[in-house]
Amino acid sequence: MSGDTATSGAPTPDRELRSEFLRGQLKEWLEEVVAGGRTEELFELEMWLRSFDRFFNIRNQPLSVPDRDHLALRDWGEELRVVDQVLLRVMHLCSAVLTEEQVNQARFGQYVEGFLKRDDTLDPYVEKLLRLSGPQASLTLLRESFEDIHALLVELGALPKTGFTTFTAVGKLIHREVRRSHLISLLIERKFKPIHDRIVNPAITATIRRAHAQERKHVARVLLELLRLLRYLDYAAPSRLGGEDPKKVLLIFALIASELRLLLLYLERRVLPTMEPEQLLYQLYDSFVYCLPLELRKVVGSELTGVSSRPVEGIRSHVENSHGILRDGFQQSVVQLCQAFDPDVEGRDVFPDYVERRERSVHLRQGLGAVIDAVREFTREPGEERASRVRGEVSTFYDESMRYLMYRDWADFERFFIEILKCPGLDSLREVTHRFETFLVTLQREVQKRAVLQGEEESELASGVQTAPEGTP
Repeated sequence: MSGDTATSGAPTPDRELRSEFLRGQLKEWLEEVVAGGRTEELFELEMWLRSFDRFFNIRNQPLSVPDRDHLALRDWGEELRVVDQVLLRVMHLCSAVLTEEQVNQARFGQYVEGFLKRDDTLDPYVEKLLRLSGPQASLTLLRESFEDIHALLVELGALPKTGFTTFTAVGKLIHREVRRSHLISLLIERKFKPIHDRIVNPAITATIRRAHAQERKHVARVLLELLRLLRYLDYAAPSRLGGEDPKKVLLIFALIASELRLLLLYLERRVLPTMEPEQLLYQLYDSFVYCLPLELRKVVGSELTGVSSRPVEGIRSHVENSHGILRDGFQQSVVQLCQAFDPDVEGRDVFPDYVERRERSVHLRQGLGAVIDAVREFTREPGEERASRVRGEVSTFYDESMRYLMYRDWADFERFFIEILKCPGLDSLREVTHRFETFLVTLQREVQKRAVLQGEEESELASGVQTAPEGTP
């Protein structure tokens, strides 16, 4: 009977007391982090720690179909190299979150213990850390563990090939080291915290207040989840990477993919069954469940596929595209949810950069329209005057608007630009502009799909942008 009781899962007084103690420790730690101005470092630390498990889950890996069918034959060395880069970042953050006094104290403790080697233990300093449960000991022990894993990964990186079994074993090892500390486990498991997830935007807080009592819980959760996903995306922004290896953001995209699936599963199984299909909020949630996986598929199933094995210089455009696709999708979802309770809410009320990005997209669309007009006029009636206009519009677009295109399209546009400027006569220019028009119309359609341009009235379409004639690719 006693054995049944022990395995029943019912909370015992000792377990409840320990949980309460840990929650108290976490609360004190978070207050100390806020007082020390280290909330940003703690958020980033938590993000990377959460990302490890998701990255080692094959479902979140941007693999091609052949790679998924032959996991055991694939070389996983590059993925482990990326993991090692993140381990180094986490080790730095562990020190950054601690105060300078705590870091110096830990170093001194390690120095002292080094003189107290005993026969019955490999490292007295680590043994001492294992007996302690505070944040200082937890972070110091985590840093020590990751230093050891880093040493292993450096050795593995020297091998000609790393198998799938080794890849998964490293994932399990990191998981165990992270979860060894009950305090860090609690930090990861308690996703939403006031120091990180407090909503201060008036439009969003008003949305939560306007929701009916029975809706408020899931409305608040959806908004919190989307805002947190956007904050994760901030760490994958191309402008933030600078000269760093962009491949490490693969862990962030793995985390976002996993968290988004969990959010959509929550809506599909827990929220939608409790609502009437005629409700506006039901229809909005239903559109999230349908549309957001399509955006995720563009990223994981297309843009990032095979990125880990490509040269670093060739993947920045894919990171930029992936970041833009998800950012626009998440921001648009937040704006739509706010508009469900207040139709007067606009994108700029929620996201300060929303207007700027919309204006850039409108400017880009107008520039494309002007080039398309010039190309079509020349195609209908070739002549030197119209050829000159084509060259002029292409040059203007190159100077003023090309930077607003997706980075992946820059090289193709530049090739056409150079080819048009070098055309010796009207016949050769006509041949180039025929191919160029097809390229421009494709770009125009992709720009019009941008989330910041959705929902416009037909009359608001930028002047000069004509729809492609029937049959145009």
